[in-house]
Amino acid sequence: MITRAFFFKLTLLYALSICMIAARRLEPSFNDIERTEFAQQLQHALQMISRQKDDLSGRPNKQPQCSSPSSKWLKSIIADISAQDLTTFFDNHLHVLPFVYKLHVAPRQYDQEYFGLDGEYTQEIRSVHYQAQEFWAEDSGIFQDEIYLLSAHGSDLADRHGKLVPTLKLLFHSTYDSDYTVYDHATDIQELIGRLPGGYNFPLLTFNAFATDEMDDTNEDSSIIIGDGYFQFQQALGMDSEGPEYAHAHEFSHHLQFLLGSSVPDTNKSEIVQVVKKSELLADAFSAYFLAHDQGGNMASDEISNVHSVAFSVGDCVKSSVGHHGTPIQRRCATVWGAALAENDEEMDKMDLFEFENRFDKWYERVDDLNESCEHVHSSAASRPYRILFLQVISFLVGGLSVLL
Repeated sequence: MITRAFFFKLTLLYALSICMIAARRLEPSFNDIERTEFAQQLQHALQMISRQKDDLSGRPNKQPQCSSPSSKWLKSIIADISAQDLTTFFDNHLHVLPFVYKLHVAPRQYDQEYFGLDGEYTQEIRSVHYQAQEFWAEDSGIFQDEIYLLSAHGSDLADRHGKLVPTLKLLFHSTYDSDYTVYDHATDIQELIGRLPGGYNFPLLTFNAFATDEMDDTNEDSSIIIGDGYFQFQQALGMDSEGPEYAHAHEFSHHLQFLLGSSVPDTNKSEIVQVVKKSELLADAFSAYFLAHDQGGNMASDEISNVHSVAFSVGDCVKSSVGHHGTPIQRRCATVWGAALAENDEEMDKMDLFEFENRFDKWYERVDDLNESCEHVHSSAASRPYRILFLQVISFLVGGLSVLL
């Protein structure tokens, strides 16, 4: 159970970690991993937890209008971790290490990649990957084997000399000296992991999934990387039937956006928030369109309904954050909209990417007005007076007609 004292310590240590983190600052080229969707959600969860019902002011909390399943899950899995260990976890970027290892240290052995702690999702991920490449190849120019599948495992950090130390050298080489070496750092990290629930299988080590575009370095190919922690999250929510397919389709959709030239502008914060959110919701719409289409995932209606639930589960409620990717309702509604395009396509031809994006742009204009039924709130409210007026007019005419008769 998390006590009020724990929340106080967590809030204090989280604030202190902003200062302490300089001691183990990531090399600039790796900061992008910390800005990915689920990495942002980890930080959001810490901030939200410190503001919830154990508020030090003693004032009762109001029921939040936005509730995020992913934030609730994150809260539950850190409940038994001490505030000090949790702060050390993020100070040392442990949630980044397995991904940096796989992307920048590990040799490329794509045929040996497996998904899930025991490889239980490997076939499913490979199958949907092949389907997605076939589905989008004609219009997008994406062909088989151009986008590679990668997996991230916390267990890789157990290999001290072959995997952990090389990764730490790459990330923090400028912070070591004779008083604190990379080997001292590796020892501290492995001791910390030993105290985490599940050890190297602790979900936060690999709770992430993202797409990488092709780098200048010939060793850095375009890829989709999914961590074991994402699958554990979906298992915990009972959504691992369609969850893996949604995760892959969503990240594959970011590759479509790379082709469309979508990017985050270097402008003010409010504009960046909108662009990031729009990008994620477009990826949701693309993924649902593909999964529902007869020539794509060809999912049945009950399976698509599960996809909507999975999308809802990954929404967040920190609307003002640069890392905000859409509320749970908005994430769900984006998949509802995308799936509807596939289901309503009479000729069952694939829609051009640019046409899809243009239609999405129109839908997105009123995304902040969506309710739980994916209807525009103001439209429903505005239409009600007109219905009342219509009934009043009819009543007046009928009444007048009866007088004449």
